[in-house]
Amino acid sequence: MRLFGLIWTACFVLEETQAWGYRNGILHNSIWLEQAAGVYHRESRKGRYHLTYLEAKAVCKFEGGKLATYEQLEAAQQIGLHVCSAGWFDRGRVGYPIVKAGANCGFGKIGIVDYGYRLNKSERWDVYCYNPTAKECGGVLTDQQRIIQSPGYPEEYEDEQICYWHIRVRYGQQIRLRFLDFDVEDDSVCLADYLEIYDSYDDIWGFVGRFCGDELPEDIISSGNVMTLKFLSDSSVTAGGFQLEYLASDVPFNTSEPLSPQLTND
Repeated sequence: MRLFGLIWTACFVLEETQAWGYRNGILHNSIWLEQAAGVYHRESRKGRYHLTYLEAKAVCKFEGGKLATYEQLEAAQQIGLHVCSAGWFDRGRVGYPIVKAGANCGFGKIGIVDYGYRLNKSERWDVYCYNPTAKECGGVLTDQQRIIQSPGYPEEYEDEQICYWHIRVRYGQQIRLRFLDFDVEDDSVCLADYLEIYDSYDDIWGFVGRFCGDELPEDIISSGNVMTLKFLSDSSVTAGGFQLEYLASDVPFNTSEPLSPQLTND
């Protein structure tokens, strides 16, 4: 019976892998979003909320991980994991971690927004996996000054990537972004590859702009102490990528002042 179960699991993973599109040693359908304490959030390449419970387990297992437990998700939240998307985790539970509650994110609660154990395992959500050796794309940044780079920079970034950087500095401070290098696949409306900036701690509110091409964007200054950067690349054509610096300050920024050259590499 155990052997049958292992064979069934292997066949299921193989079938799902073919559906996702395994190419050149890289799984190209589910997407890295953010990682903390070994916990990371995945969504299907089809978009948000497309994974059943079995599909979610297969996503984690295929990459050498497993569904995160409630305790692992809670530990990740406590060091800054913030994803405003519900996903499966261990034993058929659904929820998401929130660091900063918003009008449509967290229902005013900070912590784990828990939807409980789902009786219907065919419901479709995202997934929270656990793998302490997994690579990181994006992250939660709390330094006063730091460099942010596209994956693989200064080499070209790869196809089909999504990275989120959530910047959170001390309350009462502002954040200034300064672009040092920028080369992202160009198209007239930035639908293929792009970098989006949000004046908020998620990608729902505070949209500042979407950028592509090879012209350096102007400096961007936040209204508060949080910002979100989202980088996306599609399935074809890559470019050199980008490098930018952020700096936090208690004093309102003068846009004519250059940022300090004392940088911390990402």
